[in-house]
Amino acid sequence: MIISDGLRKFIGNAILKPKRDRVLGFLSNSKNHVKFARTLDHEFYKLLDKSYFRNSIDINSSNELGFLYCSNGISSEKETSISELYGKAPWEGGWLIVNLSGNFAIYRPEGKIDDEVFIEL
Repeated sequence: MIISDGLRKFIGNAILKPKRDRVLGFLSNSKNHVKFARTLDHEFYKLLDKSYFRNSIDINSSNELGFLYCSNGISSEKETSISELYGKAPWEGGWLIVNLSGNFAIYRPEGKIDDEVFIEL
């Protein structure tokens, strides 16, 4: 799993303080990347600072690049446009798309098809 600087920045700002260090710890060690991926199914939602939630983000006109992280441990292997990543996100399991600068993300918990959370820092 590629852990981008954008993902680290996003986690550092979007996760509530009591759990922030724990999640950042998952990113710092390749053995713990699986633990991070597993949080994407349900636990991740509880960790987010809801004050950053937005009604939408215009992903279709976005030329921004980012990475896709999935609860099954599969993530994008290279920088890809946000709109393309959104189209490739799996129907099952939780996933997170984060742009390269880490200032916005799209998150969908497992079982919440078409019920994504848009987060902008």
